[in-house]
Amino acid sequence: MRWFAHSLCLILLGSSVAGCFESVEGSDFNGIEYRDPSPAPDFTLTDQHGELVTLSDFQGKIVVLAFIYTSCPDVCLIISSNLQWIKMNLDPAIEEEVVFLSITIDPAIDTVDRFSKWTESVGYEWQHLTSSDVNYLVEVWSDWNVVVDNDHINASVPPEGSTNRVAVLNPDGESFVLDALWADVEFVQNGADFVQYAFNSSDPEVAYHPDNGTIGNWSENESWTWDLMIWDDVDWKWVKTNISLDNIGFGSSTHLAFAPSGSNISHLPPGIDCNGHGWVMGKGSGAHCMCDEGWKRPGGNWLSCIPEDSDASTEEIDPHGESLGEYKVGHTTTTFIIDKSGDKRIAWGGIMWDPGLFLDDIGKLANG
Repeated sequence: MRWFAHSLCLILLGSSVAGCFESVEGSDFNGIEYRDPSPAPDFTLTDQHGELVTLSDFQGKIVVLAFIYTSCPDVCLIISSNLQWIKMNLDPAIEEEVVFLSITIDPAIDTVDRFSKWTESVGYEWQHLTSSDVNYLVEVWSDWNVVVDNDHINASVPPEGSTNRVAVLNPDGESFVLDALWADVEFVQNGADFVQYAFNSSDPEVAYHPDNGTIGNWSENESWTWDLMIWDDVDWKWVKTNISLDNIGFGSSTHLAFAPSGSNISHLPPGIDCNGHGWVMGKGSGAHCMCDEGWKRPGGNWLSCIPEDSDASTEEIDPHGESLGEYKVGHTTTTFIIDKSGDKRIAWGGIMWDPGLFLDDIGKLANG
C-alpha cells in the first residue's frame, strides 16, 4: 500500500467505502494527493474497438482512470456520468492533453463486443478497456489495489429470461401486455425507444402512433388522453408520471403502461407477473415468482418463469466463477488522475465528489 499525503486508507467492498481521511495543509488539489508520487502501474488492454491500449503510451498527457462494470446499477453509473460531464466541460485549451480510460472489473460480461454496444448506447466515447486474459486483468487490479467482491456484480446482472413490460388499459376496460426480453432491449436509449421496440415486435403488431395518440384501436380525443405510468417495484403499483418517454431512463426493472385519463388504474395488469406463467409472492426486494406447472425460475428468486425443459439452470448462476477462480473482484469506487510524468498523482474516493472540483484538479495539473 503506497502512502498518501492525506493519510488515506480505503477498503472497497461492494458499493461501500470505509476509509479514513486526514486533510493536509498546503495541498493545491481538491482530491487526495499522493506523497512522493510513484509511476502509475503500466498495462496493455483492449478497448471497445478491439485496439490495444497501453497506459505508458500516454506519458506527457494527463490520464483520468476509473474502474467500472457495465451491468453496475448504481456507483459505476454515477462515476461514468461524472466523467462524461468533466470531459464535456474541459477547457478547450487542454482537451488534447487529457485522456480518459475506464477498466472493467467484470471481464466475464464486459467483452469487447459488449463494450462496443454499451459505449455507443450511453454515448461515452472514451476508451473502455478489457481483456480475454483474466489472469492478466487480475494483475492489473492488484497493481492498482482494486479489491472487491463477486457477489455485488452477480446481484446486478438480470438472469436469463428477464423481461421488460409495456401494459395497456383500453377505454373499454380491456387490457393487454407486451413483454420484451431484457437481452433484446438492454441497449435502448430511453423509455420511448423501449416502447417503440415493444410495439414493433408484437405479434401481430399492435398500432402505436404517439403523434396522434393512437394505441391499438383507440385514439385520444377531446374527452380523454393517454396517461403514462411507471411500475414502482417498491410499493408494487403503477404510478402516473408527467415525465416524457424520451426522458425516462431505461434499465432492467423499467416497466411502463398507458391508461386513459381518469380511469381506474387498478385494472391495469401488473408490471411484473412472471411472464404470464406464474404469480408473484411478496413485493419489493422480497418478491419472487411462483411458477405454473411446467415452468421454473431461471435462477434464485427472480421475477420470471421459463419452461422447465429450458437449458437455464434453476440454481444461482455465477458467470464469473469459472473465469476468475478464487479471486474475488467486483466493485471499486476510486478514480485516479495520473500526471504528465506518468505518476499516480491524485485519488478521488467514493462517488459523492463534485465533478467541478475534479475538473479543477485536472486544470491545475495541465497548467502547473
